[in-house]
Parts: sequence; C-alpha cells; structure tokens
Amino acid sequence: MLGRLLGLLILAIGLGVLYYFLLLPLQQAQAGVAEIRYSLRAFFFVPFCVVFGLAFMIGGSNLNYRNVQAKSLNPLGWTLFGLVVVLTGLGWWWFDQQFTALGYV
Repeated sequence: MLGRLLGLLILAIGLGVLYYFLLLPLQQAQAGVAEIRYSLRAFFFVPFCVVFGLAFMIGGSNLNYRNVQAKSLNPLGWTLFGLVVVLTGLGWWWFDQQFTALGYV
C-alpha cells in the first residue's frame, strides 16, 4: 500500500513540474512573450516521475526493479530507465517543434 501511495506522490510531483516548468513557458510562447525561460532538467525529471510513479502505482512495494546487494538495476529497472530516456527525447523533440512553429529559435 505504501509503495502505491509513493508512486502516486511521485506521479503528482512529476505532473506539477510538467505544468510549472514546461507547459507554462509554452503557454507564454503561444501568447507571444518575447523571452521564455524553461528548465532543461524538467525534460528528464518529468518522464522519470511519470514512468517510475506509474510503475510503483502498478507494482507497489513489490516492484523488483533493482538488485539491492549489487546496487544496480535489473532488467526491469533498465527497461524503465530506457523508457525514461526515450520519453525524454520525444518530449524535447515535441517541445522544440512547438517553439519552432511559434517562431522561436
């Protein structure tokens, strides 16, 4: 139960960061603001929170994503991390396309 609540908290934090650090700057760009600031770290942090938050919500405390003794990821952990990397790249690409379409370089 605690693992699922932790997953929900991680997901909520990720969605909050998505809104504040990525969607608000995009809304500013759509409104024509001359200078926009956004966080590059958010492009990794948001997918990380979404992927691992959902994984913990589904798997709970029994989510076996790492080897505790060896302090390394197991195949599930590497798969989740690979998904984070792919979503990071796709998110950056989409964001860049949106800004390019709005005339920002």
